[in-house]
Amino acid sequence: MGGACVCFRVRKASRALTRIYDEALAPAGLTITQFSVLRNTLRTGSPTLNELAAATGHERSALWRTLQPLVREGLLTLAAAKGQRADRVTVTEDGRARIQTALPLWEASQARVRRKLGADSEKALITMLKAMEDLGA
Repeated sequence: MGGACVCFRVRKASRALTRIYDEALAPAGLTITQFSVLRNTLRTGSPTLNELAAATGHERSALWRTLQPLVREGLLTLAAAKGQRADRVTVTEDGRARIQTALPLWEASQARVRRKLGADSEKALITMLKAMEDLGA
């Protein structure tokens, strides 16, 4: 056997980070995945489902499942623009307010993780993660 499985270690680390962020965002009623989708939607305007899936690294069907509770809560809307076939995702005013509530909680989690990693390790980690993302491209 040739050492530790990279995929296993990355997935285990991902689960640990997800727990940290999910616990921090719980008072805002969001998971880190939902928060990320809301922020990416806001950042990209009103993306199509395909555009948002690409921006967040989701498969379209997984993104659709993630969006449904956000739509039910009135944080996002899904609608086809006139003359277009693709649904566009838009953050509502309630969604914007939820992002503002969640942002300081997310920032505190970011600071916690950064303190734990240290500046040099964080930069190295981000570089490695980008390289891993490029493996799938």
